[in-house]
Amino acid sequence: MLMKSIAFGTHLPVMGFVREETVSREQLISFAQKAEELGYDSLSVNDHIVFRTGWLDAISSLSAIAATTHRIKIGTSILNIVIRNPVICAKALSSIDILSSGRLFVGLGPGSHKGDYDACGIPFEDRWKRFSEALEVIHALWNDEDETKSSLVDYEGKYYRLKGVSIDPKPFQKPRPPIMIASWGSEQGLRRVAKYGDGWMASAYNITPDKFKEKWNLLLTYRRELNKDVESFENSVMTMFGYIDNDKQKVHRMAKEILSPALGRSADELENLLLFGSTDQCLKKIDLLYESGVKRIHFWPVNDHIGQIEIFLKR
Repeated sequence: MLMKSIAFGTHLPVMGFVREETVSREQLISFAQKAEELGYDSLSVNDHIVFRTGWLDAISSLSAIAATTHRIKIGTSILNIVIRNPVICAKALSSIDILSSGRLFVGLGPGSHKGDYDACGIPFEDRWKRFSEALEVIHALWNDEDETKSSLVDYEGKYYRLKGVSIDPKPFQKPRPPIMIASWGSEQGLRRVAKYGDGWMASAYNITPDKFKEKWNLLLTYRRELNKDVESFENSVMTMFGYIDNDKQKVHRMAKEILSPALGRSADELENLLLFGSTDQCLKKIDLLYESGVKRIHFWPVNDHIGQIEIFLKR
């Protein structure tokens, strides 16, 4: 089956799909341990400071998971390094990589929610320029291109200025954890991914299989133009929300009553793009993604989280 050639991760249930929902420590840890037991490739957390719904902090959640799992990869999908500050992020992520014995992957982006920027006092319109500088800061702090360099970093940008800064200890992985860059697929965004990333994180509810194939081929072209490796370059389709059930009405209710209000998108659109539907319908959607070049899918169930990740892997 085509699915055997694709890796599957899942999102931790850090998001309450209605504001009143609170995710407990027990729910978070039991989900992570079940995902590891089932054989999922990886666990990831998304990041918002303020949103339409409740949201556990991404870094804090990863710390808890690092301490209570043993084999599964853990990471961010994505972490907003602009509103959080790249120096603080590099320090926190280094610590998580050490505490997880090198299981961290790092998905980075500037986010798309203006409310996060307003709450943190950073102009939303500056996010992409700040993000490019923030990526350069993290690369410099992790000294990933030349380990013989001094660990003291100087950086002079428009938004970030460092003089003799070090964040020792460095990450467990050498030269550093893999960095995945988020983009919805614009030319400028993909060029940024090609330049700074070890892979691309695509947004499941902002791309179709055909568009993914087009953008992936374009991204590899940009990598070749930069004389960068394409064979080991990774990709993931993230925020793959879904609910798998053979009851069509129940599936539609999950999209309409739970996900649609949380994302502000129509239920019909979300059902078509994401893993909503019967087992057979979802298998066909996954096969189309695989045929388009997708290497990893991160499933994010909107309800009955443990039951859904069990169903997903039974396929």
